[in-house]
Amino acid sequence: MTKDLLSNFFQIVKKKGAIDDELINYIEDIFPNKSQKVLEVINKGVSKYIYKPSNRSIWITLGENCEHLIYPNLFCSCQDFYKNVVVKRKRNFCKHLLAQIICSALNLHKEVELKDEDFKNLLNDLNMKFQ
Repeated sequence: MTKDLLSNFFQIVKKKGAIDDELINYIEDIFPNKSQKVLEVINKGVSKYIYKPSNRSIWITLGENCEHLIYPNLFCSCQDFYKNVVVKRKRNFCKHLLAQIICSALNLHKEVELKDEDFKNLLNDLNMKFQ
């Protein structure tokens, strides 16, 4: 259900082509009282790292004091996702997942190409931040 909702959200954003009041109202419907937080994440930055030659991609959003690893429509490494989605099951996604979808649909993200050898470095860097 959540994956379908997020996939539908992507299609809505893509079709709309911009962040406007109607889209913000839709965000409020699916993620009450959090649209401003989603917009803040977008303003801080969303990046897509593409590793060559494998074409493996990783999405990163900037949090308050760290970066969050995103697997689109599925997972975020933030504490809110772990606490409220995984453990308490209060909601189905976090603000970072919605921001990633918006940035992907509207091409608002930064894209960085790296070598496959650099993938391990990224994971090590992220791992150090979670310890």
